[in-house]
Amino acid sequence: MRVASISDIEVLKEFLGQAGVSNEGLEAIVDHFVLIENDKGQLMGTVGLERIEQDGLLRSLVISPAVDQTMLLALFKSVLELAKQKEMKRVFLATNKKASVDFFALLGFNAVEREEIPMHIEESKHVSKLLQMDQSLFMELKLS
Repeated sequence: MRVASISDIEVLKEFLGQAGVSNEGLEAIVDHFVLIENDKGQLMGTVGLERIEQDGLLRSLVISPAVDQTMLLALFKSVLELAKQKEMKRVFLATNKKASVDFFALLGFNAVEREEIPMHIEESKHVSKLLQMDQSLFMELKLS
């Protein structure tokens, strides 16, 4: 598990593209992605952070079926540590899967009502699309 670098851009774009996830603007924030690789160096999973002012928004979670719960937990712990290193104050996420809410709660995330989402997060391109869908649940983690 490691933070992505410029040399990972093409592989990361391909991996995200295969999952149907946008890779728009990836070059500018590649160092905000954490990668899971197997022992052969093949990409097995990733999650990224989009910086919005002093906060972060979890983005682009893509994992292969070979990634187990332990690896997934380590991936999220790594990306939250990266957020702290980048001096973010809070991390937000959106999910439409009720089953993942318990997982994120274990990591310290709390549900946030739509009215409580800060304006700078709400106005991001990604979140504004999600707000148009009724099934998205937003969560927040305050970093210490």
